[in-house]
Amino acid sequence: MRQYSINLNGRVKNFPLPKNRPLIPLYEAVVNSIHAIEERRLEDSSFCDGAISIEIIRSQQLALPGTTELAPVEGFRVVDNGIGFNERNMASFLESDSTYKAELGGKGVGRFSWLKAFNSVSISSTFKDNDSFVRREFVFSLNKAFIEDSLTECTDSTDYATVVTLDSYLPEYKNDVPKQMSTIAMRVIQHCLVYFLDASCPEIVIIDEDGSQSLNQLFKEKFKTDDNTVVFEINNTRFSLLNAKIEDRAFPGNRLYLCANNRLVDTRDLEKLIVDLDGQIFEKNGFWYIGVLTSEYLDSHVDMNRLSFSIAENGTNLFDDISLETIVSTSCMHVKEYLKDYLQPISTAKEKRIKEYVTTVAPQFRHLLKYKPEKVSQIKPKLNEDKLDDALYEIKREFDKEIKKENKVLFEQLDETSMTAEEYEAFFKGQIEKISDANSAVLAEYVAHRRVIIELLERGLRRNEDGKFNKEKYMHNLIYPMKATSDDTAYDTHNLWLIDEKLSYCSFISSDIPFDNDYKQERSDILVLDNPVAVSNDKNDGTVFDTIIIFELKRPMRDDYTDSENPITQLYDYVRKIRSGDAKDKYHRPIKVSPATKYYLYAVCDVTSKMERFIEQYGFTQTPDLLGYYGFNKSYNAYFEVLSYDKILNDAKKRNQVLFDKLGI
Repeated sequence: MRQYSINLNGRVKNFPLPKNRPLIPLYEAVVNSIHAIEERRLEDSSFCDGAISIEIIRSQQLALPGTTELAPVEGFRVVDNGIGFNERNMASFLESDSTYKAELGGKGVGRFSWLKAFNSVSISSTFKDNDSFVRREFVFSLNKAFIEDSLTECTDSTDYATVVTLDSYLPEYKNDVPKQMSTIAMRVIQHCLVYFLDASCPEIVIIDEDGSQSLNQLFKEKFKTDDNTVVFEINNTRFSLLNAKIEDRAFPGNRLYLCANNRLVDTRDLEKLIVDLDGQIFEKNGFWYIGVLTSEYLDSHVDMNRLSFSIAENGTNLFDDISLETIVSTSCMHVKEYLKDYLQPISTAKEKRIKEYVTTVAPQFRHLLKYKPEKVSQIKPKLNEDKLDDALYEIKREFDKEIKKENKVLFEQLDETSMTAEEYEAFFKGQIEKISDANSAVLAEYVAHRRVIIELLERGLRRNEDGKFNKEKYMHNLIYPMKATSDDTAYDTHNLWLIDEKLSYCSFISSDIPFDNDYKQERSDILVLDNPVAVSNDKNDGTVFDTIIIFELKRPMRDDYTDSENPITQLYDYVRKIRSGDAKDKYHRPIKVSPATKYYLYAVCDVTSKMERFIEQYGFTQTPDLLGYYGFNKSYNAYFEVLSYDKILNDAKKRNQVLFDKLGI
């Protein structure tokens, strides 16, 4: 007859211990101590003073002079007064996958995590054998093929004491070990939370070079439970959810703890699952929320290493009819109910903020409040304005896709049936309303853009801190991008509507590009060519242009014009060049005109004293608002306007004000 054997090196090698969870071996040692104390209590009903100490072992390397940085953690020493390594416990320790502690949730593999992260583990255990104390000592290491334990009498001992020394972190785990005692203490409490909830929890103390801290006292100070346990069922399976509040800023947010056999196995970030649950609860009410979920179902489905559950994440399998997704989502329902008094004000404030934002800043999203309230309600409450805009845009994209699909169905129904206009309107009233609102949103976005452009224009007319006005290029780029043409600039990205609405859709526009693309040549600021007789989007195809529009933009309040260099003279010079046949477009194609070609010339500038002199020389007529001038040159077939920036601003405001009023912006 042969017995199974175990390869210790292979067992440890195959033990899955993530590099970012270096405290798992410490948790294992602490839980073992708790179990040892429970076992002693079962044997001795008079024993009730269970105690565990966790000593932090730090590197002996000296810190740099003048620094307060803590030395790295090398290991831990865990001491308890539990039952000790008696013969039963020693036999269980030597047996891989022992079932000795099965009823306590033990898997019989936890000690392998010690060797996964540490060079070696030293154990010294004093316990009572019959009526006298004995001490068992041994080293647990991958460097030793066998465990050589020694058993000696301790006539001077008066109490049980087991010391487990986790010695020398391996390099791959050492860097992720927290240095602060307070952090390690809180991590131990989090992992063993269910034990701390029990009134019989042993006294656990953590010790560092500079002092100590009672974990039980820390738990009482920071964790508030108030016996808020909710019991619910999923497919006739019972679950218990303990609602707790953690009054510690260093705690990592709002969490759901999934526990098995009184130990933390998995955590879920509730802020990703409950939309209005975020840091505001701590900021306003002084606590983080933690839900502690326990169940016999979880106990029986924890994996061998207690790092996860053998439960399908989504859906079900042949053996289980409950998924983790269902467990977590159902738990979240009860969490929301418990926190409703805290979540409701956050939700209300968020709703108010979103309404204000879409009303005053982004009216293109206003219809989403009506048609996508459930999606809008899923927006996180603390998003900055940019991220809020992104979130609303994603909802709008989804809404637009739905509209397209619904429209397709609508048209298919129209093709299949014949109905009167009244029947059509009655049948499709809801859809028509939805389409109208969607189109209104697009218009709202367009109008909101205009409001911003007008604001930028108005600010650009103000004197800068240095006492000077903005340069010409500021105004130029605002109206139309410099050194660009309509070939590379979309009609809805320029702002020629500031001057005239008709200019938004001209067929060819050349901005700050010289005739024939020769930068040695003189250039107009904006040249617009149009042939309304042909299709409006026609380019320069060699035919005669019916209309040419030229702009000359000057810096606000400029007053240093000369007889040869002023916007009126410059514009007429451009006309003469075009009429002579010397002008070419950016592709060196001739710009063909005829005597019937009409010219619209705009001098965009402020009417300063020198400019008034040139205006008087050309005999222009003042506009009724006294902010501009106009005239007609019969020989050139040219209509001329001098537009002050104030006139452009005022006219743009008046044309668009009714739209701004409708949108409330």
